[in-house]
Amino acid sequence: MHWLYDLPTSLLATLLLALSVAYALAAVLFVRRMKWRLSPEDNGTAAALHAFIGVMYAVALGLLVVNAQSDYGDVEQAVVNEANATGDLYRAMLGLDPVNRDRLQRDLGAYVMLVINDEWPRARHGERSARTFRAVDHLADEIYTYRPAGPDEERVYPQLVSEINEMLDARRQRVFMGGQGVGGVTWTIVILGGLITVGFAAFFWMENGRAQLILTSMMAAVYGLMLTLLVAMDHPLWGNVAVGPDPFLELRSNWVRVHPPPGSAPPTVIGAR
Repeated sequence: MHWLYDLPTSLLATLLLALSVAYALAAVLFVRRMKWRLSPEDNGTAAALHAFIGVMYAVALGLLVVNAQSDYGDVEQAVVNEANATGDLYRAMLGLDPVNRDRLQRDLGAYVMLVINDEWPRARHGERSARTFRAVDHLADEIYTYRPAGPDEERVYPQLVSEINEMLDARRQRVFMGGQGVGGVTWTIVILGGLITVGFAAFFWMENGRAQLILTSMMAAVYGLMLTLLVAMDHPLWGNVAVGPDPFLELRSNWVRVHPPPGSAPPTVIGAR
């Protein structure tokens, strides 16, 4: 079902709205054809039951949407924290001797480019980048096993360790939470609950069949819109409506501006969404 997250937002909304409305129309037509509609006297009791079901379902669905939005915001913050720690690590490396400084900054820059150009596109398809994992592991090993070559480097080294730890913590949070979603059981409950809530409305008595079709379709359309929002916010690093690498793009842009490669133009990177 990952293809669902790869659809453009407009197409995703159109698909879910069409399915929801089609179900509502089919339910109303089927109930009217089978003559299963409630009598006018029973409409009031059924309406109270439907209101109870609708409120319970709306509260549950609303909480899921809020939770998905919260997770999305947490991943955005993790990306910002990771980029900030990466930038601080780059500056802390300025306190090393030129040979080691250039080597470590080059490795750090290569990691950032892999995050932008390899890891992020793969994450949007639910995949992981082995190259990026190897690059960050190699960088961390270099820093943890580094031996300061004098009092100046000894003063800088604790900051290097602190910044790499912050960067790794934020990265783990980004990778883990970015791939987390609502879950199969929850999706089953969301879909079945919507089918019950919309299908219940098909049993009400309305003399005007066209009006019943329109009103039930409008209720189903609201359900389809909520599904669209939930799918779009689910898995914060998946699909087109995903957290972008903007902080890393800004970080790399600043590096190129402050320390441009001699005789070369700034590297080309994949743009943010």
